[in-house]
Amino acid sequence: MNATENEVTGWRWTMYAGLIPLMAGLFMLLTSNLSMSNDMSQWTFIIHKLDFSFAQLAVIDPQAGPFVAFLAMLASVNIVSAAVPIILISIFALRAGQKWAWYYLLFMLVWEGFSDVYSVTQFYFETGAPMFVMPWLFCILMATGLYKTRQQIFN
Repeated sequence: MNATENEVTGWRWTMYAGLIPLMAGLFMLLTSNLSMSNDMSQWTFIIHKLDFSFAQLAVIDPQAGPFVAFLAMLASVNIVSAAVPIILISIFALRAGQKWAWYYLLFMLVWEGFSDVYSVTQFYFETGAPMFVMPWLFCILMATGLYKTRQQIFN
């Protein structure tokens, strides 16, 4: 993509930021399905395993397994559904200088980014699973993109 005369420079940073939750959501969907399909093995994130299996959840309570399955599927689908608008708005609206796009992406940095950083960092301290890299990377890329585009958007 060649830069045009009226194109806002720096929009690619926010687009790349949107790829992070897209990958995270798809990764979560994959690993959750792997963990549920082999219910005797430990719950896996590929790079880290938790110390319980899907089958052990049923021992705790018969509704625990379906509840965790529901949360895993719901969360992964919602993460992907938040990522796609970030990517599309970056490409089609922020690049064209639409002010509303900048505000939307700022909202996503605060709402999705900061809450995910907090949650996933807490998860790391509790389990040792190093999933915190993705939301931190999202925030860094998004903040960089918003910083780089702000003057062009608001002048």
